Amino acid sequence: MSKVLIITGQFVPFTKSLGGILRVYSFINSLKKKHEVYLIVSKPPKNKRYGYLGINKKDLKGVNIYYIKNNKYNFLQSIFNLNLLRNIFYLLGLDYAFSIKNDYVNLSNEIIKKKKIKYLIISSPPFSLFYLVKKIRNKFQNIKIIIDYRDGWSTRFNNIINYPLKFIVKNFIEKKILKNSNYVLATTFKIYSKLNKIIKNKKKIFLIRNGFFIRPKRLINRGKKIRIGYFGLISEHHSSYRNIRVIYDSIKNNKLLQNKIIFEFYGNNEIRDKYIRRFKPFKFNNNLPYKRALSKMTEMDYLLVLHTERSTSEEMVTSKFYDYLASGTHIINIFSGKNELGELIKKLNLGYNVNYEKNNLEKFFLTLKNKTKKIKWKKNFNFYSRDYQNKKLLKIIK
Repeated sequence: MSKVLIITGQFVPFTKSLGGILRVYSFINSLKKKHEVYLIVSKPPKNKRYGYLGINKKDLKGVNIYYIKNNKYNFLQSIFNLNLLRNIFYLLGLDYAFSIKNDYVNLSNEIIKKKKIKYLIISSPPFSLFYLVKKIRNKFQNIKIIIDYRDGWSTRFNNIINYPLKFIVKNFIEKKILKNSNYVLATTFKIYSKLNKIIKNKKKIFLIRNGFFIRPKRLINRGKKIRIGYFGLISEHHSSYRNIRVIYDSIKNNKLLQNKIIFEFYGNNEIRDKYIRRFKPFKFNNNLPYKRALSKMTEMDYLLVLHTERSTSEEMVTSKFYDYLASGTHIINIFSGKNELGELIKKLNLGYNVNYEKNNLEKFFLTLKNKTKKIKWKKNFNFYSRDYQNKKLLKIIK
C-alpha cells in the first residue's frame, strides 16, 4: 500500500458540473482499493454548494479531503474571466486557483511531510497548479510526481495569434515542469502525441482516456418529435466554447424544424437571452443526478456534443462522450476545425459529425429521423470504460 496525494481545482460539493471532476473521482475509486488517498481541492468564492450531483457520498468514505478557501476573488481574477483575453490567461496559468497557489503549496508540503506521501498526482486545468511541481520537487526530491492533462496546455490552441506566447510557455515553462515530473498522463491521443514530441523519455507518458462507469438500461423514445439531448454546461456567449446560438440561428426561422425537433438541455446553465430561453424547441432543465442523467440519455433519439471554438477543437474529446457511448444513443457532434472526437465517432460508427462552418445545419436537421434502434454494443467498446483505462494508472502506483 502507498500513500497518494491528489491535487486538483474543484470537487463536489463545490462544483457546478461533473464533467471536470469525474476523472479525479474515478482515480480515487480505482486507487483507494489498495492505497491510502488524500485530496486537496479549492472552494469557490462564497463557498457556493451544488451538492454531490448524483455521486454517492459513500464512495468517498475513507478518502481524506482538504478544501482550501478561495476568498481572494478580487479585481485581478475578474479580469482573468474576460472572454477577450481568456486564451492568453489560460496559457499563462492565470486562473481561479492562481491567487491561492501558495495555499496549495503550504498545505501540500504539510500533508506530504506528515503523512509520508509517496505519489503526488496534479490534475489540470487549472494549470496554475502545475506551478506547484518545482516547489514541491525542491522540498521532496524522492516523491513521485504525476501530472495529469485533462486538457492540453500550450498544445491546446491552434491559431497564429497565440503562437508567440504558446512558444514561450511550452519551451520555458511547460518543459521544465515536465522535466521535474516522473510521469505524465494525457486524456486524448492528440494531447498524448503532442506531449510525446516535447518529452525526451517516452516511457514516462501514458494515454489514459476518460471513460464510462456503467452501461445504463436502454430506453427508446416513443414520441413523435425527435428528441436531442445535451448534458452539461452551455452558453449563449459568442466567444464560448459551447455556443448555443449556433443551433438557435440554424432553426429560428424554420417552423417545420421547430415542430419536428425538441432539444433538451440538462445542466446548471444560466441562459439570459430571453429569445433563446423561451424558444419553443429548447427545453432547459436543471442538472440531473449522475445515474438519472445516464438513464435520461437512453431516452433520446440523439445526444449532442457542441464545441464551437475552432482554435481549441482539435484535442477535444469531452468526458460526456463516453457516457453517450455507454447509453447506445446515436451522437451528433457539431464542431469547427479539426476534431479528435469526430475521428472517434467515425471510427466507431456512432453517429454524425457536422462542421457547422462548412455544412448547413438547417439542412442537416431537416434530414434527421427518429431512431427506433440503439447502437449495437461491440466488444471493443469495453476499452473505453474507466476501469479498463485506469489499469494503466494502477501499474504506475505500486
